[in-house]
Formats: sequence, C-alpha cells, structure tokens
Amino acid sequence: MHDKNHISFSDSDYSVIDKAEMKLCQAPSALALPGIDTITRREAARLCARDFLENHAFFNDIQYHNHLIHHVLANFSMGASAKRLQEVFDLNNPGQRPAIGQCEDTTVTSDNFDRYLSQEKHYADYIVFFRSELEAAGDNWKDVAVGYFFDPRVLPLAMSGLSHPLIQLGYGLEFESQTITTMALAQTCVHKVQFGKAFSPETISEICDSKDINANGGKGLSMWQIVNDMSDDPLIDKLSYTCAPQSTENFDVAQQIGVKYIKLWSVDPTESSVRAKYGELLSVVALVYGSMTRPGYQMILEFSIMHMLTPLYFLPIIFDVLSAGQRAILLRSFALGFLAMFATKGCPRLYVPVELASADTHRNFGDDEPQGLNEANPWLSIFEKAIGNREVHVPKVVRALWRGSLNSAFASQTVAESEYKLPPPVNWAYLAKCTVDTIGISTHKYSENDIEEDARYWDRGMIAFDEFWDQFGVKI
Repeated sequence: MHDKNHISFSDSDYSVIDKAEMKLCQAPSALALPGIDTITRREAARLCARDFLENHAFFNDIQYHNHLIHHVLANFSMGASAKRLQEVFDLNNPGQRPAIGQCEDTTVTSDNFDRYLSQEKHYADYIVFFRSELEAAGDNWKDVAVGYFFDPRVLPLAMSGLSHPLIQLGYGLEFESQTITTMALAQTCVHKVQFGKAFSPETISEICDSKDINANGGKGLSMWQIVNDMSDDPLIDKLSYTCAPQSTENFDVAQQIGVKYIKLWSVDPTESSVRAKYGELLSVVALVYGSMTRPGYQMILEFSIMHMLTPLYFLPIIFDVLSAGQRAILLRSFALGFLAMFATKGCPRLYVPVELASADTHRNFGDDEPQGLNEANPWLSIFEKAIGNREVHVPKVVRALWRGSLNSAFASQTVAESEYKLPPPVNWAYLAKCTVDTIGISTHKYSENDIEEDARYWDRGMIAFDEFWDQFGVKI
C-alpha cells in the first residue's frame, strides 16, 4: 500500500495503474471535446496512480491539500494532450510530501473508525480500511462511501479545509474511481475541523430540521438577498482586521453569522427544490466571486471565495448518489460554509460589473455539433487558456462556471414570487475569461523564471475593510 520511503515510478511505467487499481471511467458529465480519447485517459490514470502511490494527501504539515489529481483530471476533462497532462504532473509533483505507511498495531474497522478521526498519522490506515469497505460493497460501493461521508461524526470534517474533501469525493464519483473515492474518505477522516461550531451535529440537525422559517411568508429569503443583507449586520462589528481572517476570534464570529443566515434560506427535501436551490446558490456564489471589487480599483478574485465556487461543479454528481433528504442536507451544509467564509471577508458589499450581469453565450458540446460552430464558441478559447494556465485552481473554476453556463443554472429556479429577490443573470463566459486572463502565477513556484509577465495570484484578505483597499488595492 503506502510505504514510509518516498518511492517514485518512471514516466514509462504503466504498471502503476494496476498497482493503484486506478480505474477512470467515462465521466457522465464530461465534455465531448477533441483530445479526450483512450490515450489521454490512460495517461491520466497513470498520473493519478502515481500520485496515489507516491504522495501524501497534504503537501505540508498544516494540511494544505495535494491538488495533483484535481489538476490532472480537470485538464483531462477539457481536452488536454497527454504531453500537457505530464507537464501538469511535473509542475505539481516536486512539492508533495511522500506517502506514509500504516501505523503499527493499528487496524481501522467499522466499529472503531471514529477513534482516529482528525489524526493525520492514520491516513494510510484509513486508506486500507476504506478500500476494503468499498471493495466488499460491490456495485453498492458509492452508497457505502456517501454513508460514511454523511456520518454525523464525519460531515464536519468533510466540510472543512475549504471543501477540499468534497472536491476529492466529487472527482471519485465523477470518474467512478474507487481509488480516488478511497483517498477522499481517508483525507476527510484525518482532516482538522474548520468550522467546528457551525458544523456540529447539533447545529446541522437544528438547521436542517427547522420548519419555522418565518421570513417572506414562510418561503425564506433568497440567497442573493441574504448576502446583501449581511453587510449591514451588527455582528460584523465584532470582526477584527488586526486579526487574521481565519483567526479563532474571527472564525467564531463568522460562524455565528453563517448559522444566523442559513436559517433564513429554505430547502425542501424534494428533487425540484434541491434543483432550484442549487441553481440559485451556484449563481450567487459566482456573482459574489466576480463582484467584490470596489469601484475605481483593479479587479480582485478572492482566494477563499474561489474555493466556495469550485466544489459546486461536483454537487450534482454527488446528488446522484443521495436521497432527497441527504441532498437537502448537503446543499444547506455547503451554503452554511459559504456564508461563514463570506463572513470571514467582513461581509463586503457587492458591486456587480455590468458585463457580469449580462446575457451569457453558451452551447452544448455534443458529438453532433458541427466543428465550425465549435470554433465560434467562446468557451473553446477559455478551455485552451485554462489548460495552459500554471495555477492549479484555474481549471476547476472554469469547469464550475462552464456548468453554470451549460445548465443555465438559475433557469431552474421555481420561486417566482416578486418578494423573493432573484439575483441578476450571470455571464458565465465573461467571468471565466476574467479568471484565465487575470490569474497566472503557479501555486508551485520554484524560481523567478516561473513568474509570467503581468501574471497575478488570487487576492486574500478581509475585503470589506477600508484597510484592505488602502494596503492592497490597485487604483485604476
């Protein structure tokens, strides 16, 4: 399984696919683009297998996440060549920590699996346990996986770490890979809790079982109204700019704000409600991501809010394995995490660019679409730029925005009452283009030669405070 020594396989060794049991099936939601074929699929499987066999889930000792598989599969799904997939691996691999071995005298079982939660040294022990559990489940392995994921003792961990455990699970289910799903479950179980108070079993139960939403005649408030109302909440006066955004003090206040407002957002445990509310949430998170720049300043794209956008690509994939009740729990839990993270930024006022709130242009990329139409589709050039981008999050952002465009995410909203304040439309392609044209510095920068001219990284900080703009804002 995992060895304590840092093993490494050659680029010509395809036996790693069998060693890791790294099966990558056709993702049902994948794009039908030139470049996605058996050659690139085999290459993607080999590189994911190497990551599983060689590397740890975290690339440092404070649980910063290994993004190698994310980066490879996002590029593969957009039609990257085998050569580019190898380049992505070579960009990410040098910064990883080696895989660790199992702890002596430790055997994780279904009876004691909660005994080792949040203990990173047991990552390999959980790998062994979950691989056995999924294999024993046969065709029902996805049901077993989400059963552990939704265990009340595990769900707070799954929602931690800027939702990276959720992303890893999404890749596993998207490509129907037991190995990647095993990695997701093991990573989740050894994770530290981020919003422990907000995601306690008691709080989640209180939120999801609540039937007493009085706002708006029992319909609740829209997510768009909520994020705009938050900027006037007196609780934000308790946030401190002199403390780090994710300090204990600010996290405690942010959790209070998040819990307060998620109780105003209603999601019924029905397919139609979950579909509508997912579209609403995806639209609002995208609008927040693109609307945090004060007038007169260079556009900013904030790091933590970006991390609330990328997992939304995977929620419909995870929904397919869940009951209606579980879908509602997952959606409200994720929305709670988003609101709490938005609060750590100080609940900034939003300034929606005219271009962002304009009509979107999108087409499906089906096999029957003439090549000439593909050439005119703005998303093709966006995909090409995302594939060539050195920053590991950019392709995931583009995929999330593409899902919004392709699905016309907010069109499924069924709450049409005038008092339910719908968000403006989203120009998904505009926002994706802003991302690929703005962000370009590699997360794994090893020399000054890796810095591209005029390239930028994600902005970080408490956007709502004047001090942030005085210190970091670039006037135009």
